[in-house]
Amino acid sequence: MAEGGSDREQSSVDGAMRQSLDSHLLECPICLEQLRQPKSLPCLHSFCLECLGSYITKELSGKMASVSSFSCPVCRKVTEPVNQSEGKESWAEQFPTNNLAVEIIQQLQKTDNPITCKPCEKKGNLNNQARFWCKLTNTYFCEACKISHHDLFHEECDPQDISEVNVSVILQQKASVNGCGKHEEKMEYYCEDHQILGCSKCIILDHRKCELVTSAEDYRDKLRKSSKIDDLLEELRKSADAMEILIKDVGEQLKTMTLDQDTALQSLTDIRKQIDERFNVLQKDLTDKLISAFKEEKENLEISRQQCERLMFSIQNTLTSSEDAALEDDTVGTICLFQRGQAEVESCKELIKELERSSRYTSIKNEYDTDLLSVGNITSLTMGKIVVNQQRRRLPSTVYSSIVPLSECQLKMTGKFTIKVASDKNDCKPYGVVFLPGGRIVVGDKANQKMKLFTDKGDFKFELELTDASCDLCRIDNNTVAVMLQKVKTICIVDVGESTLTVSSKIKIPKLDETCLGVTYHNNYYTVATTQSLYSVPASGGEPKQLLTIGSKCLYLASNQKNGHVFASIHTSTPDKVAVIRLSDDTHTDILNAGFVKGTTGIDVDREDNVYVCGWSSNNIMQMYGDGTKVRVLLTSTDGIKRPRAISVMGDEMVITNESADQKNFVHIFKLV
Repeated sequence: MAEGGSDREQSSVDGAMRQSLDSHLLECPICLEQLRQPKSLPCLHSFCLECLGSYITKELSGKMASVSSFSCPVCRKVTEPVNQSEGKESWAEQFPTNNLAVEIIQQLQKTDNPITCKPCEKKGNLNNQARFWCKLTNTYFCEACKISHHDLFHEECDPQDISEVNVSVILQQKASVNGCGKHEEKMEYYCEDHQILGCSKCIILDHRKCELVTSAEDYRDKLRKSSKIDDLLEELRKSADAMEILIKDVGEQLKTMTLDQDTALQSLTDIRKQIDERFNVLQKDLTDKLISAFKEEKENLEISRQQCERLMFSIQNTLTSSEDAALEDDTVGTICLFQRGQAEVESCKELIKELERSSRYTSIKNEYDTDLLSVGNITSLTMGKIVVNQQRRRLPSTVYSSIVPLSECQLKMTGKFTIKVASDKNDCKPYGVVFLPGGRIVVGDKANQKMKLFTDKGDFKFELELTDASCDLCRIDNNTVAVMLQKVKTICIVDVGESTLTVSSKIKIPKLDETCLGVTYHNNYYTVATTQSLYSVPASGGEPKQLLTIGSKCLYLASNQKNGHVFASIHTSTPDKVAVIRLSDDTHTDILNAGFVKGTTGIDVDREDNVYVCGWSSNNIMQMYGDGTKVRVLLTSTDGIKRPRAISVMGDEMVITNESADQKNFVHIFKLV
């Protein structure tokens, strides 16, 4: 019975030992299993030889044969092999073996045998479990033998209680952590010129001419006195927090995208129930496109999350190991962890910058013609189309965020160009403008009854004659715009190519006596503004639905494509009168009065949900949040703004047209910086 109890206790110690062992030393970050033939990169991250070789081959596949480096799978530090002339499949073998990990694993395997008291063994008692370990003599003692033997001869030594401490620390100390892998001598020196540890032979052979060579202990003391270690630990904690924020953000994006997918698939299913079996092929085609689009964006987000998780786990392990190294006064471990921590902090900052540049908001929807379900309606057999909208998005704020929110940027004019072309009979009245991706700018010229296409460099590409005077223009998607024809009360849909404008369809608005002015598009509906009211018009056409009666004419409208809010610019200069209204579902909210901005005209929304309003009478451009808070002036007459008319925002750039006598034939381009 006594022996059985001892075995159970020993098994518990062994389990604690395995659980407490530093995972960053024994676990491969790629396969997440115990290291096999561990290889260390210069950044001090270790991987299985087979895993590292497969990773290098996969990362470099498809790249030029002359490529001479790869990035670490954890910290992404650019790494070069020792001999680039060898085939890439053998690069992994060139890196040094992590002898520390090998020895600790070997020591761990030895713990399958019970740890017993050595003095008791010599007396013939082979089953007396040890409780203390003497580092000086590398000997285990039970409590009685510690007092009667060890303490009598080694008063200056303080043996460790192995029943309470982290056993992995003991294993690391038993392993040859101080040994030089090249000369098998103790590493006692540090070259500050090359930032590397070495034994006496290393220093004599390789670093004789270096200016700053000190003992490892002196350099450790130097680090401690300069508070660099404490500063690094703080930076590592910040890095870990930053990675955790980004991982949470990716999870929220995946959740939103999954909801979008479920909603779109349900939409397809609901439509399918009301139509003939002939739609089977169409449904399968659209479903495949939807899932494919979702899968592609999901994979992109998963890659970003994996990058953040790998780096976060490595940083957390470094923090844990740093605490253990400090407690045990581990000179070499402290320096190695300090170097690795520096690399991880820099990698964290670089990864955040990369994600700030590439992060985007993705919305996946199925859009279809609602008249498809109308009895007796003649329409083509279609279930709509899968629409993937992408906009650049701002990451949640971290201690290392570098991108300034657009709400804190200032406007800087980057150029202007003339929009009056040879065929124009009159000076321009640029009452509408849309800025599209690819540097395409579409201008609506009321005076000459035209739409004109330019590049952001001012190159004239195409003109399209209209049958009526136009007012507002709006973006439908990245290659389609709509223009409101005032008197004939028609929405004209225009496809925008690289150098062409083509009318694809027209939507006549019936039973409407008022002059049509503003127009915007969202989710298969147009919102139309008149001199008295706001209306909703289906994209397929049909009778308008009145949304709101207004006191003054509304010249321009804008939509937030993410949340569906519609903003109406009410043309008034009367103090305390509403200047901007926000419509959401069946409700409306007054969010800005005619104070600093008077005679409001053009209006638009940026990717961060900020609203921009032109003050025609006040000669200024305003910016505010979508709820009407944080209102600020971006441009005034002192900046050369005179009678601003139309505005369109694309990313961090915008174009503005003016109605003053000296500016009406020009478009001005600005950038938020």
